[in-house]
Amino acid sequence: MAKKNYYETLGISKSANADEIKSAYRKLAKQYHPDVNKDPQAQNKFKEINEAYEVLGDEKKRANYDQFGQAEGAPNFNDFFGGGGNFSEGFSGGFSDIFSDIFSTFGGSAGGRKTRIMEKGEDINLQLTISFEEAAFGCKKQILINRNEKCSGCEGTGAKNGSEFSTCNECHGSGRVRVTQNTFFGTTIRESICKNCNGTGKIIKEKCSQCGGKGYSKVKAIVTVNIPAGIDNDQVLKMQGQGNAPAREGISGDLNIKINVLPHKVLIRNGIDILLDLHLPYTTLMLGGKITIPTVGGLHELTIPELTQSGTVMRLKNKGIKMLNREIFGDMLITIKSEFPKALDKKTKEIIRNLQKDTAENLYPKYKKFNENKN
Repeated sequence: MAKKNYYETLGISKSANADEIKSAYRKLAKQYHPDVNKDPQAQNKFKEINEAYEVLGDEKKRANYDQFGQAEGAPNFNDFFGGGGNFSEGFSGGFSDIFSDIFSTFGGSAGGRKTRIMEKGEDINLQLTISFEEAAFGCKKQILINRNEKCSGCEGTGAKNGSEFSTCNECHGSGRVRVTQNTFFGTTIRESICKNCNGTGKIIKEKCSQCGGKGYSKVKAIVTVNIPAGIDNDQVLKMQGQGNAPAREGISGDLNIKINVLPHKVLIRNGIDILLDLHLPYTTLMLGGKITIPTVGGLHELTIPELTQSGTVMRLKNKGIKMLNREIFGDMLITIKSEFPKALDKKTKEIIRNLQKDTAENLYPKYKKFNENKN
């Protein structure tokens, strides 16, 4: 599959700086926004523009894209065996360097280099409930979590004072062992985690009294969460390194926060747009007037023109929700609906009958002629 050229999508050169990328994105996003551009292909073009800026607007993703052709970084190992073409394409070191990287990733050795296995701690997953307004404008929240943190008494080694251990005599400190096995196809060599030291390369002589040799302790931690403006229900915030510490050397897991947004009393969110059904007396629709309505940013005075029809949709530009990580705002769409009284007194009925007769005779001359012929 041909890779997408995000630079061509935004109409910029590969040497464009961050400001040039942002400027090009804003110009195209405004041009192809579905609410502005009614071309059937505008929506697909708008999605392509957003996808391109999602990558090129992020420094790390852009670097990965420039080097590997994709924002995620180096291609998956399995891709080499199904995609055809040159096996070492995109790698300056060729075939041997690819395997060198693979073995290093898995903690093995290549070219005589030994790499100790590194582990990632478990992620912490939780749900955070915020208000409609907090989702619209963004906010900061402090949350209390229980997580495993590296033991300060042994620096995560599990050994007393962080020094009461010796090198494992099975793996000689590498954390991995090679197992030779004879099969029908010949002799194979397989690497696995050393069971003697559990992949640490060390044997504890005396356990740390603070953590009991685990290398970590369960603690309560307060984490500040920056919630960006425009976040929506069920979206997940990932805070790297804020999860559990690993059981041995390595990096901490991540904190994944699923957002739950409480509904507004009268406003409804539709993407970045806000919807409001506004019920008004039929007299207001006939005569017009000024009505105060709620918006995301507070109260707003809305002018109702004379003889507004029920079902009319009025649009307030940029009164919607901010697009996540973009300087683009949605609109507020107000659907006008007429509201009739539940009951009429005798005097009101007479006024309406006279109004009905006068309106028909003044606005519809054929009405008068029809009644004369009927009589």
